[in-house]
Amino acid sequence: MRSPASTLLLLALSGCCTAPWVRFPEKTPPDRSCTTGSAVQGTDVYIWECLRGQKVVVSQYSAEMTCQSATREVLACGARSTLEADPSLDCHGPRAGFAWVP
Repeated sequence: MRSPASTLLLLALSGCCTAPWVRFPEKTPPDRSCTTGSAVQGTDVYIWECLRGQKVVVSQYSAEMTCQSATREVLACGARSTLEADPSLDCHGPRAGFAWVP
């Protein structure tokens, strides 16, 4: 039988995260979906070039057994985010299962 502390530890390490489209809901699909990493781990990046007068960049790191909370960066339309400066960013669509859900 597991102790309550070990059960809580397992739950904390299981990587239960809120999807970025739930944390930052947008009905308009992003202009670009990009990734860093591989098919099993990486940062998923969703970019709206000019949404309601602002550039919006939502990103979330996830791996097989863990993930981080999604983040949202708001910039001036036409500005370049720090994520877009990453040379490993691949903007040929999201990883399988990570397309934006309006």
